[in-house]
Amino acid sequence: MSGRRVQHLVARGRGFQVRLPVPADVQCLLRRKELRWSVRTRDPKLAARRVLNATLAFHGLCDKLRRMKDLSIDDAREIAQAFYHDLAQSYRSPAPIAEGELDYDVGHQEVMAEEFINALESQVQSRSFKSGIQSQAMTVAQELGFQMPPPGSDEFRALCEGIARAQIEHARFTLFRQSNILGKYSPQDELFVPVEMPAAPPSVPGLQSIAIDAGLPVKEAVDLYFKAHSTGPREWKPRTRDEKSRILQIATRTWGEGITVDQLTSAHVRDVRDVIEALKPRAEVDPKYPKRLTAKEGEKRLNPKTSGKYFSYVKSFLIWLDAEGYIDGVPGASVKIAAPKPGLKKPRRPFTQDELNEIFSSPLYSGFSSRHRRYLPGKHKAQDGLYWVYLIGLYTGMREGELIQLTRSDLHVHDDMPFFDIRPELDLKTETSVRRVPIHPDLFDFGLREWLEARAKKAEKRLLFEIKLGPPGNLTAISSKKLNKYLVKIGVKTGPDLTFHSFRHVFMDAMRSANVPEQRLHEFVGHKDRTVTGGYGQGASLQALGKLMNSVDFGLSEEVKTLLIGNAKAKP
Repeated sequence: MSGRRVQHLVARGRGFQVRLPVPADVQCLLRRKELRWSVRTRDPKLAARRVLNATLAFHGLCDKLRRMKDLSIDDAREIAQAFYHDLAQSYRSPAPIAEGELDYDVGHQEVMAEEFINALESQVQSRSFKSGIQSQAMTVAQELGFQMPPPGSDEFRALCEGIARAQIEHARFTLFRQSNILGKYSPQDELFVPVEMPAAPPSVPGLQSIAIDAGLPVKEAVDLYFKAHSTGPREWKPRTRDEKSRILQIATRTWGEGITVDQLTSAHVRDVRDVIEALKPRAEVDPKYPKRLTAKEGEKRLNPKTSGKYFSYVKSFLIWLDAEGYIDGVPGASVKIAAPKPGLKKPRRPFTQDELNEIFSSPLYSGFSSRHRRYLPGKHKAQDGLYWVYLIGLYTGMREGELIQLTRSDLHVHDDMPFFDIRPELDLKTETSVRRVPIHPDLFDFGLREWLEARAKKAEKRLLFEIKLGPPGNLTAISSKKLNKYLVKIGVKTGPDLTFHSFRHVFMDAMRSANVPEQRLHEFVGHKDRTVTGGYGQGASLQALGKLMNSVDFGLSEEVKTLLIGNAKAKP
């Protein structure tokens, strides 16, 4: 620029930024005193031309704003309908997805869409709309020739609510189109039930070229993202929060400390994707990043399923930025992690009957050498947490994390039916994990009642207090090693296909062998398909579940049962 200063153009880092003062008479409409945005070039001459064009467009916009008419609540309703109509009309089918990647890709899209919908529904319910919706509402209204009503007015809230509901419905429409290209979509929101859309007034030239400041540093945006999910109905569970924190720290470091959200591109998203695909298992954020995070040639990496989950955290963050108005559009929307190849991971299997009988006749149950060598035969016996954890796991089908959290107060009797109460206060995998699990009579034959009575005299409230809990969000970090180690020591576990979770597979197979209806099985184990949407109504009564439980044989031989019943006579 030959040393000559160009009005409204300022240097920002290695690039340039436009800064335009907003005339006093239109500040109430734009709700700001200055407009700022990047000219997205490092070329001084090109930057000068762009700031001149933007200044001219902005002056034209101000003239249009001064001529706009007032907005009514009826206008707000029609604007929302027209906005949804335009969104639906602009939909384009995505590129075809390979058959092996279909479920994987759609699954991540569903996760991100759900988070997007939940964020907007929360705003609609509270009638408290964040800057992203407010900015979108202002833009749409102004494009249609209306003045934006004062913040806090009924007209303002009505317009923001309509825009939010339109975006929610369009997200539902998009998910529908992913699996049904030709089918007719029926909006769930009555506001968008097919109506004859009013003709849109001519748009305001130049409005879309005027961008509000989106120069928020990524680190600050991440802080705002976590703050938005720290309380209320959208609060994350500790494990989710820890995982997202770690992954977004990795993303921030990959992009660079000084980058702002408006500078993020598809290339940045691909960079993070590549880092996540190269992560080592249980990689921690470290000052030496990325050497301590990524695997070297030949080293073990995260499995593709976990990588996909971690990458979805980054995508969810970008979607939130767009929904809140910090960015215009989601960068790298088409970038994805390669789907896991079929057959790469050997699935976990249930224990065979021989393996079960070997476990429950091993030294832990028949007599062990010493406290620290329970896998070696000996004369010692002890009915503690380790003794009972395998038995309860087999006879209840509980997840390891559910089982090790149980307290003495989680065992109840209702109408003569004893059951374990898996409460919502526990750190659970899903909402449908909350359930009541009837206790099989075999467990009482093995001495469960006497053991519980002995436990009641202990100071500890947890039933299996000898098995330590891991940190919040990863409660099984310690127990899994301990429980699987014993199975290795006695020679039952010889590969990754057998873990403590295999007891849960035995439970489900035994249920199916006893002809327990599939919907009842889902209720026993706390699967998501037990919900009303899964077609199973409100669920069976505790007595009905108890009768089904009592009819199931879990495969222990009579010899092993006799051993366990004999142990029941010993002091717990």
